Amino acid sequence: MLRRQCTREFKVQPITRKIRELIGLKKGQQAPRGKISVRQFIGISLDEVIRMKPSRDKWIQHEWPLIDLRMTRHDCNVWLEKRGIKKLPKSACSFCPYHSNSEWRYLRDEQPDAWQEAIEVDEAIREGVKGTTDALFVHQSLVPLRDVDLRTDLDKGQLSLWGNECEGMCGV
Repeated sequence: MLRRQCTREFKVQPITRKIRELIGLKKGQQAPRGKISVRQFIGISLDEVIRMKPSRDKWIQHEWPLIDLRMTRHDCNVWLEKRGIKKLPKSACSFCPYHSNSEWRYLRDEQPDAWQEAIEVDEAIREGVKGTTDALFVHQSLVPLRDVDLRTDLDKGQLSLWGNECEGMCGV
């Protein structure tokens, strides 16, 4: 894994730039001390509490309404479902190296354009990026994404002893 800068570069910085634009701050201009205060609501659920971070800008105060309501991702999906909104996928880049195999399968099966984009990024980084010498891959198996075996254990013939009446306590 390389350094993890995606959240900062693709989420935090663009949002901060937009906030600065909305309150009329020019590039490089500092917010007047004590004169400007922004409350930024961030949709992190209870199961991602570790992602809660204070703002780097003293004039921006982060708030986490889902944490305050003690809502997990599951709770959010139930809330959406009750309002006729289908379950939403996690927000992540198509080529995120932190995807689980189930997330890769979802991308491959449900979002073919995003899957193709992930394959293209995976191939583009193979020869490394500045400061690296090893071949790089987006999948943790270190195999080209298009060649990764994304079958589930069940697909591969592994029975699930706990998916039926057997409690798996006999040792077989």
